[in-house]
Order: sequence, then structure tokens, then C-alpha cells
Amino acid sequence: MLRLACLSTVLSAFAWGCGSAPTAPTLPKAGSGAAIPNDRFGIGPPLVTPGEHMSYRLQLQGMELATYDFAIGEATEVGGKKAITVQSHAKAIGLAQMVAKVDDYFTSWIDVETGRPLRWTTDEFASKGDDKERTDARFFERANDLVPVDFHVNDAAPVPEPQHVSLPDVWDYNAFLVALRTWDAPAGSTITAEVMRSRYMWHVEMKVKGKTTLTTAIGDFPAIQLDGHTFKVDRNNQPVGDTPRDFSVWISDDDGRVPLQNVAKTDYGDIKLEITDYAPGVGARLRQ
Repeated sequence: MLRLACLSTVLSAFAWGCGSAPTAPTLPKAGSGAAIPNDRFGIGPPLVTPGEHMSYRLQLQGMELATYDFAIGEATEVGGKKAITVQSHAKAIGLAQMVAKVDDYFTSWIDVETGRPLRWTTDEFASKGDDKERTDARFFERANDLVPVDFHVNDAAPVPEPQHVSLPDVWDYNAFLVALRTWDAPAGSTITAEVMRSRYMWHVEMKVKGKTTLTTAIGDFPAIQLDGHTFKVDRNNQPVGDTPRDFSVWISDDDGRVPLQNVAKTDYGDIKLEITDYAPGVGARLRQ
């Protein structure tokens, strides 16, 4: 039977799933100078359109747990750079609301010239109780291998939790999903990234599996399947416990490059995040 604790974890951190897995490899210590092979995403405007909106449903073993919305906002400025706002919203529905209180917002500001995230904030319920946990990661203030991160609960004063990183780029979950839309590479291609999900950083390894056709609630689409492996790291960029996860992402293989589905493997079955609606936005797409 599905444990309530795991269901709560799924709802609050479904991006990578939950469940046990083998021990992760050890990373070089921050500041050690050891190189990690990495093919970077191309530098350029993010592949988004102001007003673009995607809606998804989250299911586990056929049970609908939550809705997830992904929306592109307006242009603004962060750290003296022009940025586009991207916000995602996860909300528990149905019986899942009796298990975990989830009504969480995740906001990114992405540089319109480079596609790199400048800032990441979260406003989410704690895994237990009604406390609101808030994170503010300021990538634009990165100094060498250190990214400023502040964390606080409810209205308490923010506490610094600086994050060590080891790669040239650092991502948040929203910006990473946008970057995957631009990744047009042949089957077998790989990429390594450091991605902040909620309050913590995850080491992510992606591989292009190849082309397929995907049936969704809004139709059949030619798609590219990307397979991923990820594990959480601590503030010193070292692996945390038994956190590895395997997942797959499908992106439409057409001009829209729309994220269609995300499936994460768990001990309790596949967690499926499936698109249910898409609005293309208005005006010109930032990346032509």
C-alpha cells in the first residue's frame, strides 16, 4: 500500500519523484578544481512566449493527485538585466488534499539574452503542517562557486544558506525545463546540470533517447524522449543519502517544443505529469 509519507513527498517534490535507489557517485568537493564533463545548453534567449500557459495533471497509479500550471509572464529587470518571469503552481486535488497540503508557487526570472536563470523563489507549504517555507536563490549574485540562498519559515527573518556549485551554469527547475525545450540534439547526446528544486540543489544527468509519438489528453504529438537521472546534493555540493531518481521527459518534436509529459520512477509506481491544456501566448516568441 502507498505510504502517506511518500504521497506527501510526491505532492511537494514531484519533479524528481520519490523512492529508494542505489548510492549516488561522489562529486568533487566545491573549490577542488576537479572538472566534471558537461555539454552546456546553447546560450541565447529562452524559448518562451509572453502569456504562454501550460496545464498538467499529476497521477500516481491512476489516482489524480494534483494540478500543475506553468505560465510565462512579462518582462522585468533583475540585477540590471532584462528578464522574463516564469511561474509554476502545484496544487493538491481530491483525496490527496486530505494527505498533504500543497498549494505551492515557484517563480523564476530568466535572462532574455542568455536563457540563464537570474533568480528563483519558492512559496510552499512544509511537508507537515501549515507553515510556509520560502526560498530566495539569487543566481545573478553568484561569486565563483557560491550562490546566495536565503530561507525562512512564515514571517521569520531570512537565514543565509549559501549553495556551493561546480558547473559553469546553475539552474532552477522552471528555467531547466525551458532550457530542455531548446535542446535539439541527436539520440545518445548527454548533458549534466545542477538544478535547484524547491530549497535544495540536485545533480541532473540527461540523455536524448530518441523520437517517438506520444498520446496525450490534447492529442497525439511527435515527441523527443529525454531520460534523466538525478540526486540531491547538500550545501557543499555533496550527495545526500539515498536520493537518486530516474525520470523521463517528452517534448513535442515540432515548432512549439512543448513539454508534454514527465514520468518519474518510484517504489510505488510511475508518477505521471501529463499535459491537459496549452495556450501559445501572444506576441513574438523570445527565441526565433
